[in-house]
Amino acid sequence: MINLKKTLALVFVAFSMQIFQISAQSIKVKIYKNGSYDIIGSTVKIINCYPGLNNSAVKVLSVNIHENGATKKIVYNLLKGKIILNFTVLPNQLAIDTKVEGLDEIHNLVHVAYKAEVVGANKVYRTPVIISGLAGIIDWPLKEAESRDCESITGLIPDIGSTLVVSTRDYKKYISLFHLNATESNSSKKLADIGFRTEKVSYQNLPTYYITENISAYDAMRDEANNAAKFMGFKNDKPQSYHWCSWYYTYYHLTEKMVYEYLKGFKSIKPSVNIQTFQIDAGYHPHLGDWLEPSHKFPNGIASSVKEIIANGYKAGIWIGPYMVGNRSKLYADHPDWILKRNDGTPVIQMKFYGEERLWGVMDEETYILDTSNPAVTEYIRNVFRTFKNMGITFFKTDFMFYGWEGSDGVKRFKPGKTSSEYQREFFDMIRQEIGQDSYWLGCIAPFPQMLGYVDGMRMAGDIGPQWEASTGMFNEMKGGQHINNVWWQNDADAMIIREKYSNLTEAETKSIVYWVSMLGGVINTSDLFHEMPKNRVELFRFIEPGLEKYTGKIPFIATNEKLEVVTREYPAKKSHAVLFINRKNETVTSNFSLKDLIGIKSGTCFNWDFNKTEEIGIKENLTIELKPHESKLIYISIDGKSPKGMNLGGKDL
Repeated sequence: MINLKKTLALVFVAFSMQIFQISAQSIKVKIYKNGSYDIIGSTVKIINCYPGLNNSAVKVLSVNIHENGATKKIVYNLLKGKIILNFTVLPNQLAIDTKVEGLDEIHNLVHVAYKAEVVGANKVYRTPVIISGLAGIIDWPLKEAESRDCESITGLIPDIGSTLVVSTRDYKKYISLFHLNATESNSSKKLADIGFRTEKVSYQNLPTYYITENISAYDAMRDEANNAAKFMGFKNDKPQSYHWCSWYYTYYHLTEKMVYEYLKGFKSIKPSVNIQTFQIDAGYHPHLGDWLEPSHKFPNGIASSVKEIIANGYKAGIWIGPYMVGNRSKLYADHPDWILKRNDGTPVIQMKFYGEERLWGVMDEETYILDTSNPAVTEYIRNVFRTFKNMGITFFKTDFMFYGWEGSDGVKRFKPGKTSSEYQREFFDMIRQEIGQDSYWLGCIAPFPQMLGYVDGMRMAGDIGPQWEASTGMFNEMKGGQHINNVWWQNDADAMIIREKYSNLTEAETKSIVYWVSMLGGVINTSDLFHEMPKNRVELFRFIEPGLEKYTGKIPFIATNEKLEVVTREYPAKKSHAVLFINRKNETVTSNFSLKDLIGIKSGTCFNWDFNKTEEIGIKENLTIELKPHESKLIYISIDGKSPKGMNLGGKDL
């Protein structure tokens, strides 16, 4: 023991002045003789980095440092086994690879850097990993209760200068981790833990960490989102979704008869509203898991309704929770051994409803999870999707997909040996195989990184509601996750409430929400009945119909505290831009903006633009915007002076 202590002391104190340095343009890494290292960006630094296991710094016997051109390697020799970090210079980035060898046990957490200090950044840009995942920019947490995990792309934002981005791009096996430690517990220092959760499965093929930067926080995050999408093989090739779903108007009360009535009503609108898809949401099933069984609301099953939807010129869509099993279902009665269980043998119960009102109107008090490591389970769900596709369904909304994200170290699987991400992606492979590449797949309540490469759209925020206060999470999540919109998939804000009845939204509030969602450029959908809405509300929905080209909004002031929400959009073929201003506050707000700051041009011909009128306001270099509470203003800016008349917000010529 005495010799070991002497060895450790020599390693940590003797050689701190000798440094090995490589750089990736402005990003550098300094490696010290004691095995610690610093990552140095042009503005932000991560210093005193040292690997760890299970929330503890590793104890080393010795450190070896090797240099080979643009690559440096640190070998940390432990009492048993070793940790190896490889640093490689790539174009505009620094890559860090991690290997763990020879340990007696598989630790749940492997830290590339444990309790490393972040210097120069006061804010953190978080990529969401699940619905309502606190996306966007936050202050570094002060109190322990505010500590946060960033499990995907993480941006470290300075007050002035370049944002440093830390990210893995490979989400096929492991969950990456960037943990923000509270400053209150760490002598006011901003300390971070960077690494992976292994779920005690293996140390094989740990993902590479990439360090990049950009003077624009938004561009820094979007660039890295593109890198991850490219690595995961995502093809963003589906048209922008513009559809109707049944949930927020009928909820689980939808019946076969109502489907026929709604289709007839939609066709009574002249001209028709050009939605692509008519989607049946939850409630058609007698129990969770019994997706193909008829219910009293659809006594003939849904096949006849699907046929009618297609006959009316729409794509047919369906809602399904593939992992879900109700305790009263036929599926559970026939196969109680198919559900996922904890290590103590008790079932994993995700939802409980013991009162009078139960979710989706079914009689299941408890909701279990299917164990998809069981081949029989996979074949059952495969048959469900195959049957739906054979009916003619080509739009699939899969819900509660995070149910399969249970860590493998905490559950007993039929066939163990893989991480939750591996089991999920095998399941997703099967679903995509059955629905085909031609089908549109909308994910919901899902683990975002694990679904990258599979879904065409993804719900970002929680359920909407018919009052302004319910939009808070939607605004925040859509803004914070805009950097992955039309990169990982089409972001979905949820169905917009456009109707007048059954709504507490004012006309101004309705328009603000509709324009916000449309300007961002993701999924556009509603549950409202076009044939029961006033004509002006139908025209509002027509105004946001997407064209053939997808336009993605940009948040120009995402890293600053502006009084108004601002989103911009460019129409290159029209030599024009749209800018939307929204006042989310409860008092009147006035703000000034230069066109240079908004869209990068000195001046342009500006128009007040709305779904029912267009008004030229002249050539401007600056805009003064005054908005009452919850109001919005849409400005069209033309470089060549042409009016937006004859074009809608989606860029479609009318």
